[in-house]
Amino acid sequence: MQRAAAMVTVTNRLDHSEVPRLLEAAGKVIGQLATPETVIRVAEHNADAIWLFTRRGRTRPEGFMSALLLNEAGRSALFDGSLNLLDPQNEYLTRQHERPAAIYVWASFTPGVLAAGINRVMDRFDSPHYAQADIISTSFTLRGHRAMVRRGFEEGVWHDGRFLNGFYMIPRRPETLAARQPSYSTHDQALRPTGIKVVNGFEDMMRIAAVRAAVYIGEQACPYDEEFDGNDLAATHLLALVNNEPAGCMRLRFFGDFAKLERLAVRKEFRTTRTAFELVRASVALCKEKGFRRIYGHAREDYLAFWQHFGFKLKENGAPFAFSDHLFVEMVDDIEPSPTALSLDDDPYRLIRPEGAWHVPGPLEISAHRQAQMLDTVQSKLGH
Repeated sequence: MQRAAAMVTVTNRLDHSEVPRLLEAAGKVIGQLATPETVIRVAEHNADAIWLFTRRGRTRPEGFMSALLLNEAGRSALFDGSLNLLDPQNEYLTRQHERPAAIYVWASFTPGVLAAGINRVMDRFDSPHYAQADIISTSFTLRGHRAMVRRGFEEGVWHDGRFLNGFYMIPRRPETLAARQPSYSTHDQALRPTGIKVVNGFEDMMRIAAVRAAVYIGEQACPYDEEFDGNDLAATHLLALVNNEPAGCMRLRFFGDFAKLERLAVRKEFRTTRTAFELVRASVALCKEKGFRRIYGHAREDYLAFWQHFGFKLKENGAPFAFSDHLFVEMVDDIEPSPTALSLDDDPYRLIRPEGAWHVPGPLEISAHRQAQMLDTVQSKLGH
């Protein structure tokens, strides 16, 4: 990648005469774009909005990346639809000396090696001036979705109590980071029917059992007593749902100084989705929130590469071993606890919230509020 980046020159000095040609070439691939006059206006408003890419040895730019650098009102307008993406209003755009609330990836056209130039632009947006602006994008294709995920974008955005599926975000604003849903608590039956939840009821345990029975017993002929091994009631379970249909699951057990990931299962109907990846990431996030620094697990030898994608490595001095007619290896991952990890310094109410719901008030806080109201009533009467 570094070699490719060295082959690309990136500049935000816009040559007005090149804009029509670049937009015409990009429009054949992307579809309808803003007019050259609009692009020039946006660039004159803030030079960091338009970046041109040129291969080394060439004199004319062959690609570009554009962004709308939005103020607070512009960020809201983007989400509620009042921002005109073909002719963005100046009132929503920041000047170069102003810190934006959001960076919206407006359009990019980077054929071939030119894609390496995107990293140069993102480096600019990682500078202190831009570091606390959320980076937002949209995609309407599977290829675009995969590109967003590879670059670290999270699918979906919460805005004014609504979950917006059509956006992707790298959250960076303190307010956004504080308000976002943890990756292990993204499912809501009405608002977000596709997501992950921590199991805390019998109905969801039935869904877990159904997924694992379909995968391990139905597909892999695992004996019932080996699959349901007596540890399910001593564990935390994550359930992934797609349009409220159980799609996958993971089991987590917690020991003295490490957590163990087990029983990752995804129904075959959902194996072309990101469900398996999202379950692993959500499981690791939950372990970090509980304060663990090491995760342990068993990987079938043919699936080791999948786990290595997340940073797992073979356990030192661990030898392959067999169970349920498959050969497994031991693996470990060293992690850092979340900045908001549970600890004895927490408010006592946080430590009695339901598993996986430490980011929202729990039922016992409601009862505490009720009791406080009763005490106020009693004191009021005594005062009379």
